[in-house]
Amino acid sequence: MDQELNQFIHYLADERRYSNETVQAYQRDLDEFVQFIRLSQATPLAEISYQDMRLYLAHLNERGLAPNSISRKLSALRSFFRYCLKQSYIEANPMELIQFRPKEQRLPEFFYEKEVDQLLKAAANPAIPYPLRNRAIVEILYATGMRVSECCQLRLEQVNLTVQLIRVVGKGQKERIVPLGDAAVFAIQAYLDQERPDLCAKKDLSLSSDRVFLSDKGQELQPAQIRRLLNRIVKEAGLNIAIHPHKMRHTFATHLLNHGADMRSVQELLGHADLSSTQIYTHVTKDRLRKSYLAAHPRAHRQTKED
Repeated sequence: MDQELNQFIHYLADERRYSNETVQAYQRDLDEFVQFIRLSQATPLAEISYQDMRLYLAHLNERGLAPNSISRKLSALRSFFRYCLKQSYIEANPMELIQFRPKEQRLPEFFYEKEVDQLLKAAANPAIPYPLRNRAIVEILYATGMRVSECCQLRLEQVNLTVQLIRVVGKGQKERIVPLGDAAVFAIQAYLDQERPDLCAKKDLSLSSDRVFLSDKGQELQPAQIRRLLNRIVKEAGLNIAIHPHKMRHTFATHLLNHGADMRSVQELLGHADLSSTQIYTHVTKDRLRKSYLAAHPRAHRQTKED
């Protein structure tokens, strides 16, 4: 099974052009399954049955994993076995009849506009090295809704500050064009002019990078470093808010919809292939709309006595 698994992982990376993080997640989930199969019984790939998959599902449930985690692991297995069936490694898909309770869809967390202002001010804190870079990162995440991995991979040639447009390369190497607002353009230009040259100088010229954002050591910035940076910004400023990079993406979409953007435009800006992925944000905006209505309308609540 190892050979087929390796070929599938190469297929995801080379043909589907999945990000390194996504490929690694598939690798971990599939390795777990292979380990389970080998511990229970040394079953060749072609002989794995529906019953084996039922046993594995029971094993995942017994471990007390969250529904989202189980759903993700099963999704990886479905993709793997579909690939194996297409390549004629197996004659039947053992996952075909496996069903699992749909994962509970949690509403996306987002920042209120005042919290974004606080975060942007905190990002420019000179107590944290390279405040112009830090401010530019927060500005661009909020201005474009790009994923943290897309931000790390952003190259100079993809950013046009003159026409205020950015070319984002997303999942599967799909490209989308996203506008940049004045605040983001100003922050990025300040960083490029004043701090990026110093960061580039820290590195051997033969290893120079065309990535927009560089680490404190002048190397290509990694997603984990942005996560740590955002946590430090919040901690140093004493802000009582939880943060993670994807929360900025949720905030971007929610604020656009709150201010009247249409769903299709937000879908295109986020790079969602399916509109259903974007529609989750309507639950957030509808909830906000309901609260505003209940707070503002004079007859929104039951009257204590007849008028």
